[in-house]
Amino acid sequence: MEVAKIIDTYDRGAVDYEQIMLHYWHIERQPLIDSLQLNPGQTVLDAAVGTGLNLPAYPQGVSVVGVDLSEKMMDEARKKTVAANITFKVADLLNLDFPDNSFDAAASGFTLCVVADPVRALDEILRVTKSGALIAILDYCKSRNPEIQKWQELIFDAALELGFPTGKIKWNALMDYDELIYNSKLPIEVLQDERIENPNPFLCGCQLLLRNSKD
Repeated sequence: MEVAKIIDTYDRGAVDYEQIMLHYWHIERQPLIDSLQLNPGQTVLDAAVGTGLNLPAYPQGVSVVGVDLSEKMMDEARKKTVAANITFKVADLLNLDFPDNSFDAAASGFTLCVVADPVRALDEILRVTKSGALIAILDYCKSRNPEIQKWQELIFDAALELGFPTGKIKWNALMDYDELIYNSKLPIEVLQDERIENPNPFLCGCQLLLRNSKD
């Protein structure tokens, strides 16, 4: 998906985004952030922060840098009441403007299924996080059930071009986390891989905990 289209979609959908997510894809974010085992003084990349659904889960004493392409999405995130120290920055996950090894950990919620090149995006997250850093991911993904995959193939074009609800959220309905995590040859160790299977092809997901294993 072109970057300009992504920005336009999420700018237009910013006000409604959170209610849509809570209605269709509500998953408690506290376990996701807790899995990072954060300590006071650490700095975390939230990629992409969106309307800030992860933010209330971060503990006090931690610094979070939330990046997103959409300024209007981050305007909604700024309304959140949070314990951590939060800063926001417009940034493209495919070309993050941070030095190598800038972050102690990273989190991503419903993000890699949206970007044009998820391998490049994850590689960038690995570049800017330190060796040994934990990376927590919650996302939509392709089902491992061949019957559900058939339905995901049918909704692929509409989900990517029209979105659901129409014009609000666009994503890759065939986002293949097996390919991304196990076959991309990126320097990661998989600590947790929990799949969220559902007979509804719109509701399949995954929660992963990775360790950055770069040299």
